[in-house]
Amino acid sequence: MGLWTRVRLPPNPLDGVLEEPQLRQALRRSTDAHCYEDVSIASFLGGFVIMVEECIKMNVNEFKIKLVEELSNCNEILGIGQTGDMNAPLVAGKSDIDMFIICKSVPAKDRRIAIYGALAGMYDRLDMEVCSGGIWGYGDIFYIDGIDVMPMFFDIADMRKYIDEVMEGKRLEKEGGFYPIGRLASIETINVLWEKDKTWTSIIEKVKLHPQELFDKWYSSEVWRIIDEEDLGRAELRHEILFYHQVVEEFLDHLLQALYAKNRRYFPSRKRTESAIAEFELKPENCYERLLKIVRLGSSIDTIDESIMELRKLGKELMDL
Repeated sequence: MGLWTRVRLPPNPLDGVLEEPQLRQALRRSTDAHCYEDVSIASFLGGFVIMVEECIKMNVNEFKIKLVEELSNCNEILGIGQTGDMNAPLVAGKSDIDMFIICKSVPAKDRRIAIYGALAGMYDRLDMEVCSGGIWGYGDIFYIDGIDVMPMFFDIADMRKYIDEVMEGKRLEKEGGFYPIGRLASIETINVLWEKDKTWTSIIEKVKLHPQELFDKWYSSEVWRIIDEEDLGRAELRHEILFYHQVVEEFLDHLLQALYAKNRRYFPSRKRTESAIAEFELKPENCYERLLKIVRLGSSIDTIDESIMELRKLGKELMDL
């Protein structure tokens, strides 16, 4: 039987509430797999407000456990990992779970559908092959109480070839809006849910070697692009805020990558940048605070010159490290 959590009127109507239609969707489950007590909805200030506690998290976790169990019985599958923080809260409409599944050969669509048959009644909707090959593998998405759970299947030979090329510094530029080095960051911290013959473990250990040659190539590729004097000069002359923000965006992109490379850290994305920079040994003084200052001052014609001055200064300090 699935989890039931009691619905009650919250003391603070702005704290974790759902409107009535969202409640109906969140509690819609197969009667074969789940059973719920009656729900009472209280009227508050002319509108319906409710709070659902713990239900989403436990339904998703139950589903994930069953999914791993079924996938691990497939002979083609060698390892299952989940990226990100396993303890992060699950918020309907805002959270998702990505699962990287490495295979001898990727099970065909009809084979995956057959595997998913054992999960009937545990999810609201399934979209098959939202991606079909390439850097995101073969991906299917399950929707469970507003949470997306996406198993992505990769051929192990393709995965190893891709990792080798990235670690050799052959794939430094963006591919489909995504930096391949970000894949190394995901793999380095992936949570192994199941594996055969330490398949995931061996890949993780390889990625954790952090080859100096890669970081030297990466740094050299980025550092000279930190400051684009041509565009920066135009922004300085014209004082066009939106154009300057385009210049700042390019500056941030190349500076952060050069900074991560200098500190031999894979760059996952700009999420958690503040905590990462705080841990770096090699960095300009007050680096993160000054990045915020550049962005803040660059939003007004009255202070754009100060922003440009700080941008040039910070960029030069990084290049001189």
